[in-house]
Amino acid sequence: MRRRQQRDPEPPTSPLSARHYAGLFERARVKLSAQQALALLVLLALVIGVCAGVVVIGFRQLSEGPAILYLPRLEDFEALPASWRFGLPVAGAAVLGLLFHWVAPSGRPTGVVHVLDRLHNHQGRMPMKNAVLQFFGGTLALLSGQSIGREGPSVHLGAASGSWVAQRLRLPDNSARTLLACGVAAAIAASFNTPLAGVIFAMEVVMLEYTVAGFLPVMIAAVSGSAATRLAFGHQAAFSVPASQLESLAEFPILFVAALIIGALAALFILSQRYLVPLQQKHSPFPRFLVAGVATGVLALWVPEILGTGYDTLELAMLGQLSIAALAAIVLAKIVATALATGLGIPGGVIGPSLVIGACVGGAAGHLANLWLGAATASPGLYAMVGMAAMMAALLNAPLAALLTILELTYNPNVLFPGMMTIVVACLVSRQLFGSDGIYQESLRALGKSGTPSWRAQMLSRVGVASVMERAVATTPRLLERAQAERLIEHQPAWLLIGGDDTPQALRTADLAIFLQRPPKEPDGHEESEKEEEKIDLLRLPGERLQLAPLSWRATLLEAQQQLEQQGAGALYIGRDYDQGNSGVLDSEVAGIILPQHIEHYYRQ
Repeated sequence: MRRRQQRDPEPPTSPLSARHYAGLFERARVKLSAQQALALLVLLALVIGVCAGVVVIGFRQLSEGPAILYLPRLEDFEALPASWRFGLPVAGAAVLGLLFHWVAPSGRPTGVVHVLDRLHNHQGRMPMKNAVLQFFGGTLALLSGQSIGREGPSVHLGAASGSWVAQRLRLPDNSARTLLACGVAAAIAASFNTPLAGVIFAMEVVMLEYTVAGFLPVMIAAVSGSAATRLAFGHQAAFSVPASQLESLAEFPILFVAALIIGALAALFILSQRYLVPLQQKHSPFPRFLVAGVATGVLALWVPEILGTGYDTLELAMLGQLSIAALAAIVLAKIVATALATGLGIPGGVIGPSLVIGACVGGAAGHLANLWLGAATASPGLYAMVGMAAMMAALLNAPLAALLTILELTYNPNVLFPGMMTIVVACLVSRQLFGSDGIYQESLRALGKSGTPSWRAQMLSRVGVASVMERAVATTPRLLERAQAERLIEHQPAWLLIGGDDTPQALRTADLAIFLQRPPKEPDGHEESEKEEEKIDLLRLPGERLQLAPLSWRATLLEAQQQLEQQGAGALYIGRDYDQGNSGVLDSEVAGIILPQHIEHYYRQ
């Protein structure tokens, strides 16, 4: 009691003090690691949605604005003379090749494939140098008329926005994954003005799961991202197409055949990526990009509609203003140019090209239906919309996201009935008949990376170690006097973490308590030897000891499991500094330990 009175009293903690806020942040992080701070996650998602929306708006402005210097109208590459149609993509590819050659190999990966790799294999930590390269590289690729879409770069930039916020706030990795998905949803919503499709794309393609804790933040992020783009570009739909619907069930066989063709084309496109994507690791960027640019330029001499995102061509196909021959030529040329561009590493996406290809196949089917069945059939525009949905679904392996994308792009609910049938047929042809997964998963496999985590890995990734770790621990040196050991036990820790020059180990406190119950040895009259005998060696007394390895406070249970397997440790000690290195040195900032049974217990729950 006297010692308590002699200690200087601690100053009261002010509600506005830095210590108070630090405590609040730490409690919030613990709740986030346990998925219990849904309101806070929604608030962060709102911020990320705005950030991603602003970034995507900036990307779109930069990738479209300068084009007015050489194009009479936006996307009107068809109006360019032949020399420009060839030279523009070639020159753009050459400049892109030099830019990527200057960047270190670790900073070159871009696009949706890179996002999935960082999410599933790096806990959603997106390097900013890749995002910067994506911003300017994607801009240059679109301005030079490469056959790519702007959605891939937008997804990368949105995911990087979510990851950046999570890293700046030092949030647990399980929350960082959710915030990355929020950035993706906001980016899709901002790019297409399709908030619902953005939500489903983020959950169906990126997160590969549907949970309430994941849905709500992603939804608010998509809404805020879409609101940002509406403020910048207006509220109108992306395409202005007259309402149309199926007039007869006799049209279904034609749609069925179109779906078979679309499924086969999607599988052909994916197959090309299996052979082209590995070349990204074998050859430098300049020759790869130059091959893609030259191929695009040569094809554009005869089919200029393949240049750029092709949204003007897409609208013409939905309006039925392109002939069957023109539609067929566009399909073949677009597939070749886009496959080479994306497979060889041009920083762009495949969603836009997939919509163009699907619309052209569907539009051609609509013209044939009008010829065979007479005027009492739906307009080619409806067939084009259905084809868009089927191609996007088969290529991305995302049927629901594709259906909702077309619905929001056209505001035509009549597309749902025939669209669902064609999506099912196209996906079955691509997956079952040709044995191809979605293009992103196939591209990751071609790069030698894991693309689809198991359901167990998904489950363990949702929870942070801070929410399940054993907190009743105490750090201690290897040698203790008996009095020190007794005082240590008074605090009733479950485990003692023993530091020193060797590998840190954990000892059950109960084993030390049992040892202390033994009577002390009689002194032998020699002061020095008596002093030595009073020291207790925690690494020699009988008991269960576990080898320890370090783990960041931000880690998920999946990371903990992987660390246990890689290090061959019996337990992991968690550092409070959130970014603790593998120094192997214990200090007073250890927050707790993770045992294999903690992971097993959560897994069995």
